[in-house]
Amino acid sequence: MTREKLSENATEQESADAQPDIERQIRARAHILWESEGKAEGRDEEYWLRAKELIEDEAKSAYPPTQSRANRT
Repeated sequence: MTREKLSENATEQESADAQPDIERQIRARAHILWESEGKAEGRDEEYWLRAKELIEDEAKSAYPPTQSRANRT
């Protein structure tokens, strides 16, 4: 196997390993939303999508802002 193929396989595995963790986070957040809104039935997809959006927004805001070249030290 080439280095490129090994690197590609490692990246795919890391991505696959991270996916279940993200799904667990979304599931937990959706459950919290569901409970906080009175455990409404039949809105599973709505809660899942809202939870996913919240988690994605939090992940984006966790990164420090980029600096322009003029402000770099």
